[in-house]
Amino acid sequence: MRRRGITDWSALLLGGTLLAGCVPPEGAGDAEDSTSQLTSSNGLTMVNGLTMTNGLTMTNGFASNGMPGSGLRVYPLNGAGLAATSSFMNSSEGRNTINYLVRCALPSGRTLTKQDKNGTSYSFPGQIGVAPEWETSNCDGTCQERVSACLLAHVNTSGQHISLWLDGDGAIGWGSNSNFPYQEGSFFGNIFQNPPVADFCNGKDFDLGVVPGRLGVGQNNAPYVNPFYKGALCKGYCTASSGGEGFSQCLAYKHVVTVWRNFDAATQYKICNKTTARCLEVAGSSTSDGAALDQRSFSGGANQKWTIIQISPGKYKVLNVRSGKALDSRSGKTSDGSVAVQNPYSGASTQQWTFTSLSDQPGFYKLSPVANSKTAISPWGSLFSDGTPVQEWTYITADYQKWTITP
Repeated sequence: MRRRGITDWSALLLGGTLLAGCVPPEGAGDAEDSTSQLTSSNGLTMVNGLTMTNGLTMTNGFASNGMPGSGLRVYPLNGAGLAATSSFMNSSEGRNTINYLVRCALPSGRTLTKQDKNGTSYSFPGQIGVAPEWETSNCDGTCQERVSACLLAHVNTSGQHISLWLDGDGAIGWGSNSNFPYQEGSFFGNIFQNPPVADFCNGKDFDLGVVPGRLGVGQNNAPYVNPFYKGALCKGYCTASSGGEGFSQCLAYKHVVTVWRNFDAATQYKICNKTTARCLEVAGSSTSDGAALDQRSFSGGANQKWTIIQISPGKYKVLNVRSGKALDSRSGKTSDGSVAVQNPYSGASTQQWTFTSLSDQPGFYKLSPVANSKTAISPWGSLFSDGTPVQEWTYITADYQKWTITP
């Protein structure tokens, strides 16, 4: 399924709190027919990019910023719910807020057109359609919960745009997608009520496939809180959906959005050993074909940074940022003692890698070539020394064969 084009996931201005946003790059994708996408895939690929720097600290919900209504009642967007004199319509931040809300609430093909106090018209296109009734009717409790969960699910505290897979009831739908293997977390609450509720809980893979600005990276100034306890997993407190893709209820909230993700191809990662805390690098910052890999304390050099790009479900190429060359095995060998090297990417099975997340040790991975899944890369020799070479050895569950992968 093609990623939908999103041109302005921007700021959320609530109760005087500015939550600055960003705009995705041009060419993010063309809009497709909403019905065919949702029925064919039973899920939705979206791009997040709402930067929230100060959290949802409003006291009166939308009512204090010119959008009439309080508690469980918000008036129609195409009527009294969005007055020309409101602060939303008369500032760029406010209009970006409406743009974001309308994209969540209305489906593709529906556009809300409103005027500011000077009579200038602005159009806000729908996209996801979690609450289409809000266009002409009051936004009731179900509408408010769905819009709230949609907004929270797209928060990125770094402002970086990351592809996500959403599961939820209603227009979003249920279903899995092999391009998004890691369950990040679930979002729920009601930011329209007084006081607002913005909640989340951790998915089973919140610390795997970590991406900037999302759960698992130690977010700063996140607007949502885990109401159970820090680090609590959704599965212990929420009701699972019938298909197991997400959750149908958390606390009293029956409209929950669950997010799935993958490594981000545009993000640079460091790959560091569990035992030694030293990181995978190309020795000597070499850009030569066949240059060996070793481990060294992380210094931030480009030779210690990697991009991870999925080439098919569960299989990735790992490219060094400095050289642009791929993680490989010397001479195409995958037997014990084979040296990890870099080479131009050719698609060889020794250049395709699996990242096996370790259920007994969350946050750690076994890195194996597709050519031989029984092996895993690890430092070999003087474990705690900088410059120790990295080789392939039969996997024996040793800690020195396990790695963290973080932006």
